Amino acid sequence: MYRFVKQKLKIMKYSLTFLVLLSTVSMASAQNVATVENVIGKTSEILNSLKSISYSSYREINNFKDNYFSKNSGNSYFEYDSAADGKVAKFQLQNEKSLQVYNGTEYFLLDHADKTVELEKRTAKQLGSISLLYNSITTIRIVLPLLLKDQGIPKSLKDTVIDGKSYDLVQFALNKKTMEFPNGFASFDSEVIKYYKLIIDKTTALPFMVFDGNSISKDQYYTKTIFTNINVNPKSPAEDSWYYSSYKGYEPQKKGTQKPMVMVGSFLQNWTLPKYDPTNSDTLQSIDLKGKIVLMEFWIKNCGYCMLAFPEIKTLQEKYGKKIEILSINAYEKKEEIDFFYQREKPKYQMLYNGEKLANNLGIYAYPASILLDKNGKVIYTSRGFDKIEIEKAIKKALSSNL
Repeated sequence: MYRFVKQKLKIMKYSLTFLVLLSTVSMASAQNVATVENVIGKTSEILNSLKSISYSSYREINNFKDNYFSKNSGNSYFEYDSAADGKVAKFQLQNEKSLQVYNGTEYFLLDHADKTVELEKRTAKQLGSISLLYNSITTIRIVLPLLLKDQGIPKSLKDTVIDGKSYDLVQFALNKKTMEFPNGFASFDSEVIKYYKLIIDKTTALPFMVFDGNSISKDQYYTKTIFTNINVNPKSPAEDSWYYSSYKGYEPQKKGTQKPMVMVGSFLQNWTLPKYDPTNSDTLQSIDLKGKIVLMEFWIKNCGYCMLAFPEIKTLQEKYGKKIEILSINAYEKKEEIDFFYQREKPKYQMLYNGEKLANNLGIYAYPASILLDKNGKVIYTSRGFDKIEIEKAIKKALSSNL
């Protein structure tokens, strides 16, 4: 009996000890549970305390819907200054093809293949379109404090495992906005939500990978950027590397003159372009369009606004039928690449290609671009872009005046 009571008391002692330990662990876990705010906050604090950083990056763009894939990689070095635009004092961005340098007052690009230098006086605000700045660590550095400040931005935190290693996965969504250097965010006019996944190293609290997609393309489009070789205390590049005059053998880039866009009221010169038809080869000549109202829409493959124009063109074709002639003119893609869009769109309008020379003759160097001709071949509307509302106004006006 005594042994039984003693054993029971011993078990109770262990049980109480376990309960105390369990309570202690629970309290410690409750105190150390990671939240999306403290994960973002820690990474933001580290990045925004840096005076400089260097790293390598790899980015790929996967656009399954529009049959587009692209990848690039490079090495980046940044120096920070809280008083400068985007808090960036200067940077050097390098890949196999080029070196881009911003020294605080001027920007230059060395093209290694052509041995040319492009020099411009720019501010950091004018450099946001540089590829290696897109979803860069420097851009993330600017964005994270804004994420913490804006409670209206939905955010979440999960664990994720990559190659056997555990990471923090921060997810957030931006309504009609995107991450952009150097302001943090840039706004959209269209109704679109940008979805981001930021993967953070639990050990260093530094970014490892970032994904972005959108509510329009969904799983048909995403970009992925991976950061490696991160150094938060890098050696500064040589002083003379910040000035273009230090690089010998590079000639100033010759900028070609561009024609102004064709003016309303003018007439086009005669032209001939190949038709895209998977069954036979044929051409279309401007003389074939005599007596017709013609909408010419110029596009290229790697162009989001060009892709958004496709359904609008289809709507116009269905609405006006044979009352107008719609020409979808690709500038320079290969014939087999155009086949993808032809099969996807199944156009009832004519799709032409090899149109870059014609486009340049008309003063078109960026896409999409639109030109509307009346029945006499006179230009009655032009647009850098595709504005369906304005185009339709011009079509209606042309139809009413040519009854």
